[in-house]
Amino acid sequence: MKEIKTNAMRQLDKAHIKYEVLTYDIAKEEFDGEVVSDMLGLDHDICFKTLALSHGSDLYIIAIPVNKNIDLKKAAREAGVKSFEMIKVKDLKAKVGYERGSVSPIGIRAKHKLIFDKSVNDLAKIEISGGMLGIGLLLDRKELIDYLKPLILDVCKEEI
Repeated sequence: MKEIKTNAMRQLDKAHIKYEVLTYDIAKEEFDGEVVSDMLGLDHDICFKTLALSHGSDLYIIAIPVNKNIDLKKAAREAGVKSFEMIKVKDLKAKVGYERGSVSPIGIRAKHKLIFDKSVNDLAKIEISGGMLGIGLLLDRKELIDYLKPLILDVCKEEI
């Protein structure tokens, strides 16, 4: 069987960033970050989901732990914009280049601003989507952040 190389993997290879490919099997309609984290045997705090948002015509890609929820008002305030709106699932492919369950912070062709939740600073390793449903990438957090150069902001809802 031919090894699959996603755009995200090719970009990491080009940047000489090591990563571990993690695979899982889940139906598109059943996709859930916490379920995938459990399938991979990883702590929810190190597995990040990638959200696509807009502010007017500007595209924002925000990565947060799978067990947290984004606080749209706080995120907008932290990013210095008036408000954010989630990109609708049906519009993801056209606007971001990925479908639900495969959105990766790496390899988005559209011009965008990238934000990671501040909790990323507490981690040694991070798992992100590999750019295809069923593929995750586990890599060194510092290498990823140094490569992507995202804003690191407080964007999640406070836990009660």
